[in-house]
Amino acid sequence: MENFKNKVIKLAISGVAIFAVGLIVGYQLDNGSLSSIQGYLFNAVGEASDPNATSSNATSSNASDANASDSNLSNYNASDSNASSSNASSSNASSSNASSANASATDNIIYLQNFELSSTSVKPGDRVNVTILTSGACNSGVSIVFKGANGATFTAQVQDLTGTPYIIVPTSAVATTYSITDVLLIGTNSDNTTFTKRYGNTGINTYNFNSTLTVTGKDKVESRNPSPSSKLSLTSLSFNSTSVKVSEKVYLNIQTSQKLTSLKLIFISTDGKVLSVYAKDIMGTNPYIEIPSSTIAGTYSLTNAIISNSNGSTSYSKEGGNDTEKFDFNSVLEISEGEKTTYIYNNEDVTSDILTKLYNAPNGSEITINADSNTLIDEELFNTIKGKNKKLIINYKDNQIVFNGNDITSSKTIDVTMTINNVSSNEKIGKLVANGVVVSFPDNGNLPGKALVKVKTTDEIDKILNDNVYVYIFNKSSNNFCVVDTDVKKSSEGYYEFSITHNSEYLITNNKLDDKLVVAQREDNVVSFQKSNKIYLLLIVIGLLVIIVVLVVIIILKKKKGNNSSSSIKKENDDSFKEDSSKEEIDNEDSDNKDDTDEDDANEDNDL
Repeated sequence: MENFKNKVIKLAISGVAIFAVGLIVGYQLDNGSLSSIQGYLFNAVGEASDPNATSSNATSSNASDANASDSNLSNYNASDSNASSSNASSSNASSSNASSANASATDNIIYLQNFELSSTSVKPGDRVNVTILTSGACNSGVSIVFKGANGATFTAQVQDLTGTPYIIVPTSAVATTYSITDVLLIGTNSDNTTFTKRYGNTGINTYNFNSTLTVTGKDKVESRNPSPSSKLSLTSLSFNSTSVKVSEKVYLNIQTSQKLTSLKLIFISTDGKVLSVYAKDIMGTNPYIEIPSSTIAGTYSLTNAIISNSNGSTSYSKEGGNDTEKFDFNSVLEISEGEKTTYIYNNEDVTSDILTKLYNAPNGSEITINADSNTLIDEELFNTIKGKNKKLIINYKDNQIVFNGNDITSSKTIDVTMTINNVSSNEKIGKLVANGVVVSFPDNGNLPGKALVKVKTTDEIDKILNDNVYVYIFNKSSNNFCVVDTDVKKSSEGYYEFSITHNSEYLITNNKLDDKLVVAQREDNVVSFQKSNKIYLLLIVIGLLVIIVVLVVIIILKKKKGNNSSSSIKKENDDSFKEDSSKEEIDNEDSDNKDDTDEDDANEDNDL
C-alpha cells in the first residue's frame, strides 16, 4: 500500500513537471524564439542581419516637421484626398510586386529585395507609386524616411501593399530634393504577431536605395478673393530670453499670416556646429523650444526656419535661395552647460554614444525624444529603459507617447506617426459614428509595451469634443469597437490621455456608443494567451488543484489503510474468539467424556 501511495504522488509531480515543460516550449514556439534562432543562423552566414540592430541606422539629418496634412484637423499627415493620381502610373507598380505576394510562413525574418519610386519629380500632395519586393514573413507595413538637401525631412507610410503600393507626399513637404535614408518593414508572423526590420543607407541592415525625390512648389491657385494671408508666411520671430542652459525651454514670440501646425528652427554656432530644434505648443498660447541635451555650449545664430500648416510649408534662410525665401533673422542664443541628468534629443541625432549614456542613466530618469519628422523609434531606445524604472517620452508634434521601462516586454522599432482627423474623413468609422475624433497609427501591431497616448487639444478638437470623453479601439475587419476607457478627462495641460498596447485606429467621442457597435473583447491581433498575464493565474489555479488532488488522494489512502487495519484487528479478534470458543467446547467435551468415564468406572465397581 505504501508503494501505491508513492506512485500516485510521483505521478502527480511528474504531471506538473510535464505541464510546465510543455508550457515553456509552447510559449517559445508562440513567441517565435525558434524562428529567432533560425534568423541568427542565417545571420551567421551573412543572409540575415542582427535582429538587435542599434540606432546606427538612424539618420543624421536635421529633420523638419513636414508631416502636416490637409485633414479636417490641423497638425497631421496627408490623406488620400490630397493625392494627385495623374502623377502615378499604375504600370510602375503592379500588385504582383506587392509584398503580400511574397508572403511565406517564415517568422521573424523579412528581407527587402527591391525598392523603387515611380516618380522623381512631384508636388506636395501628389501620389507616388512604390515598387516594393520583400521575402520572408508577410509584409504588412512600410514607412519611408526622406531627407532633404536643405535639412528638411518627412516620413511617409506606404498604402495599399496588397494592390498597387503608393505614398502621398505631405502637403507640408518643403520644396527640395530628397534622398531615402531609412525604410521600416513591418512583418506579420504565421500567428498574426508582428515584428519590424529597419533598413538604412548606413548601419547594419544597409540597402542602396538609389532613389531621389524632388518636391517642387505647389501650383498657384487663383482665388476669387485674393488676400495677403492666402500664402503661409513668417512676419516676425524672436525669443523671450537669449541666454539659456542645455535642456531648458526658450519661449517664442512669433507672428505668421496663418496658424501654424509645425515650426523647425536651425542654428549655427560660431565654430560651425548645427543645432536643430522643434517648437512645441505651436498652436497654443506659449510656443517654446527645448535645447537638446546633445548641444555643445556656445553662441548660436538662427539661420533657417521652416513653417508648416495644412496648406503647405515655407522655408526661410538668412541668405535666401536654394528653395528658401530670404528672411532677416536677428536672433542669437548664448547656450551654457545644463543639468547632466536631463535627456532631450532629436530622434535623428541619436547615436551609439547617446544610447550608451541612456543605458547608463540612473533609475527615475526621463528620456525625451523629438520625432516630429523622423518618426522611426529604434528598438535600442526601448532597450535603454527595458525592465528599469525609466520613462521614454516621444514627442510627435504637440502630442506625446509615453513608455515606462517596467512595462516594456519586447523591444522593436516602431513608427510613431499619429494622424488625427474628424470621423467624417474616415470612410468606415464615419458610417458608424456621427461625431468624434479618430486617432490613427501605422500598422505596428503590438507595441513594445503599454503606452500612454496624450492627444493635445486644438481649436478644431475643442469644437468637437467635451472635457469628458469615451475612447474606443476600432476593429477594421469586423466594423465594431471595443471599450478602451469610459472616463477620460481633459488634463489641465490640454491633453486627452489613454493607455494602449496595440497600434490601430482609436475613436474619441463625447457619447457612449450603441451596444450593438461594441464587442466585449477586441478581436484584431489579440495578445496570445501565453503572453498575457492570465498565464500566471492559470499556473496558480493548476498548482492549487494539483495540491488539492494530491491531498485528497493521500487522505483517501490513509483512510483506506486505517479501515484495512481495523478490519485486520477485528478479524484477529474474531479468530481469537473462535479459537477460544473451540477450545472451550473441546475442554467441555473432554470434561463430559471424563465424567462419563468416571461414571462408568463407578458402575463397574458397584457390579463387582
